[in-house]
Formats: sequence, C-alpha cells, structure tokens
Amino acid sequence: MDLNQFSDSQKAILKQFREAVKDCQLPDSDDSYLVRWLVARGFDIPKAEKMLRTTLEWRRQHRIDHIREEFNPPEVLKKYFSAGLVGRDKLHNPMWVVRYGMSDMKGILRSTRKKDYVMYVVYLVESSIARVNANLEKYKRNADAVVQSTIIFDMEGFSMQHVTNKQAMDSAVKIIQVYEANYPELLYRVFIVNAPKIFSILFNMIKPFLHERTRSKIQIFSHDAKQWKAAILADVIAEELPVSYGGTLTDPDGNPNCITMVNMGGEVPKSYYFSGKPDTANKKSLSISSGSKEHLEFKVDQVGAILKWDFHSEDSDIAFAVYRKQGGELIPVVPHERVDCDMAAEEGEIHCEETGVYVVEFDNHYSYLRSKKVWYSISVESASARNLTTIDL
Repeated sequence: MDLNQFSDSQKAILKQFREAVKDCQLPDSDDSYLVRWLVARGFDIPKAEKMLRTTLEWRRQHRIDHIREEFNPPEVLKKYFSAGLVGRDKLHNPMWVVRYGMSDMKGILRSTRKKDYVMYVVYLVESSIARVNANLEKYKRNADAVVQSTIIFDMEGFSMQHVTNKQAMDSAVKIIQVYEANYPELLYRVFIVNAPKIFSILFNMIKPFLHERTRSKIQIFSHDAKQWKAAILADVIAEELPVSYGGTLTDPDGNPNCITMVNMGGEVPKSYYFSGKPDTANKKSLSISSGSKEHLEFKVDQVGAILKWDFHSEDSDIAFAVYRKQGGELIPVVPHERVDCDMAAEEGEIHCEETGVYVVEFDNHYSYLRSKKVWYSISVESASARNLTTIDL
C-alpha cells in the first residue's frame, strides 16, 4: 500500500481527515498512520474519526504509549509463547513467525493471567512498530510506502486442547478484537501452515470477529510443505526466511528453526503454575448474585490520590470496572472487562485526576447460573505521602 497510488480525491479526503483530528495527540503524525484508519473505514471520514478517537482513548486508559517501558512480560510468556520477528517480506514489511500449535496454551494460561497474555501480544505489536520507526530505511521500500506486517502462523502440534480450553479461546478472541479495533491495516498477509483438519473448528469460531478485509489476507495450508513454502517464498525474501519455512536463514549455529529469534514453545513446567487460591487475609468478601452487579463507592478528596485494588474470586471470572460519579452519570475510568482472577489476584491502581465519588463495580450479569464470591481490598492513598486512608464500607 503506497500513498502515491491514491487518487486525488482520496488524497483530498486524507487532508480533510487530518483537519478533523487535529486536536488529537497521535502516537504517529505521519500520513501513513492516518491513512490506515481511512482505508479501514472505506474513506468515510466520520467512521474513521470515530474509530481513531476510540483507539486513542483505549491507548490512554491502558497506557499503551508507555507499554514498552512499563510492562514487564511474565517469564513464562517470553519462554513458552512462540512468537518472534524474523525478517522481511519482499515489500520490506516486517515478518513474524508464531508457532501457535507448539505453544502450550493451557499451561501458559495456568501460569499467567489472561490480561497479561493479551497485553504481551500488544507489547510485541508495539515493539515491532517501534523497531520499524527506528529503521525506516530498512522497512520502507519507498518514502510513500505504508508499512504493514506479514505473519506465518505455524499450527504444527495444534490439537483439540487449543480448541476446548475456554481460557485459550477467550484469549484468542480478545486478541483479535483488540488488534482489529486498534491496529487497522497493519496486516499485509497471513500464512497459516500445517493446519490439521480440526483447525477448521477454531477458524469458524474466530471468523465472526475478523473484518472482511482481514479474512481476505489469510491463506490456509495443510501439511503440504512444498505448497505452502512456495506460497511464502512468492512474498518473502528467502535470505530473511528460516530454512524450516523454505528460506535460507539459520541461527549462527546452523539451526534451521532460528530459535534465537522465535522459540519453539513446548510444554510449560508445572513449576510456573499458580499454586492454590489467593490469600483472603485482610480482605472483605462480597457475593454477587447471578445476573447482577454490585457497586462500592469511595470518596476522593484530593486530586492525584491513588485508588488501589486487590481482589480475587472464589470461582471463575468476574467483570470489573471503575467509574467516577458526575451528576447522575457514571463516567468510565477503568473500562469494563471480564477478569480471570480465581487463581491469581487482580491488582491495580489509578491516579484520580478529579475529586469526587469513585465507583468500583463487580459485574456478574453474564452469568445466569451461579453467583460469584469476591474477596477484595480497596483503598485510597494520599498523592503526596501515599499515606493510607482507610474507608469503611
């Protein structure tokens, strides 16, 4: 995708779009960044603007601009989730290899929170973008090029465990939703290789969450290596493609899998697993009936005060959010999200930018079969000395 291939009318729309979002603090002010949103929404300025502003709010809430400095990936993800940047395709786009079939998703999600897994993928995406921006001469075939990404998903080792594990499926869907909503037109091509017959079960489950433009970029191959290697080599520079995928690239020691760039996954040792239930000491309990939600109110008297939380559920996940009261409205501060917190406590904090009443919500509306019991500790700390201010409920 090149800007110089756009029509005069499309270039005029891009100029209008830039004017419409001139008040926004963009992570990248280049035309190639703005054009992604227009292409994703068919050059419809109102739709592209809405999508962009929603993403900027998501980035603000989750501090995505600081994720490379602030997010510390769990060791189990770095060692056992198989994903890495290995080279470039023939358009100079960065190329990733994800050995999803070899990744022990059940073990990974018994060892780390789903939220951290999703944020790790965001961390990898943001790291890739930063790497490209730091070396545009390498990744831009010309000055007008819009850099995208090529991904090889290797499904060797894929089994029913990947499909039937609820946490793995929920995580896969969540990652797709985050990617589709916040990284439009970042994808150039996806090669899914070594796909067994049961892969169709997974694909049919995630397909509704894929935009039509994304689906059109996906090519699926079974175990016929001759066929998929030829397809990959039609798009990818052989010298930057691992030997195991049809190229000529190896590790310094000759390993054809290039494990110094992307690990081989493998079974997660049980030593990484969460051990037992989180501690209930110094926590209060709250029961949330099936199909209902509970609100806890906290008064913040000082700008910059810190609202902290530490909670876990006795069984399964619970939805969590934080709001600020404004008149009769609840203004979202921490977005509503289902949290897997039965094996590990969910901890977090926010700096309150305004005084007033903050509302912590535990939501069980999506469960109509059982109630949930939550153990929690929530407090407000002074902004200056972080002296604990205890609030009785």
